[in-house]
Amino acid sequence: MKSSAKNPTLAFIMVCYSLAGLVSGCASHPTTDVKSQPVFEAQSSSAQTLPYRVEGRVYYPMGDSSGFVQEGTASWYGPDFHAKRTSNGEVYNMNALTAAHKTLPFGSLVRVDHQETGRTVTVRINDRGPFVGDRIIDLSYGAAKKLGMIEKGTAPVKLQVIRGATAPPPRNAAGTLAKKALYSVQVGVFENLDNARKIAHQFDNSRIFTVKQKDQRFFKVLVGKYSNYEKALGPMDHIRLRGFKEAFIVLSP
Repeated sequence: MKSSAKNPTLAFIMVCYSLAGLVSGCASHPTTDVKSQPVFEAQSSSAQTLPYRVEGRVYYPMGDSSGFVQEGTASWYGPDFHAKRTSNGEVYNMNALTAAHKTLPFGSLVRVDHQETGRTVTVRINDRGPFVGDRIIDLSYGAAKKLGMIEKGTAPVKLQVIRGATAPPPRNAAGTLAKKALYSVQVGVFENLDNARKIAHQFDNSRIFTVKQKDQRFFKVLVGKYSNYEKALGPMDHIRLRGFKEAFIVLSP
């Protein structure tokens, strides 16, 4: 494989998915006297619309991909990521015709034209990336093979969306549709209210939201209300440095 070792997709960065419908990160082990480990679940579908940060840069996913055209360099990723989760929660199949893009909505169908050979392939966007240099799309092994770019590893391409997709309406940490863009840092989700309170007491400007999934209640610990995503990044980093390594930014209720 020519490119993926130094070209991680967001699937490499966001690898935990379970209990769809709530929003959180993977299980962590914060420095705390709380004995019961917090319950953490998947990035919900609404997380597709939120900005995200990779290597210091913030990316803003599109709301609608209709009519999108782009030219640049394609790369590919394969065995190292096969059977792992993609950013939209699917299991990555390196032989399927899929791809990673930094901002296109998941589900967009994209025609990829190799500008030197004239070969073409149609892929479905189900992942985030690539985050190296001027690369604009990270193709699956199967798609890269159809373009004839496996050996070289990269290729000059033109992207054209042939079936657009729209991102789902954003939902806030309470699970309701977001009416305005305020952001909070989610520290964790707990089954036990006392444990949630112990964590919340460690942070100023914290609060607890109760959410239900099926017949079970969960308690989300949120910190702050920030007017934009960038203002929430500093507090998130601070919380992670305090041991809550999977804290992340959500739309605030």
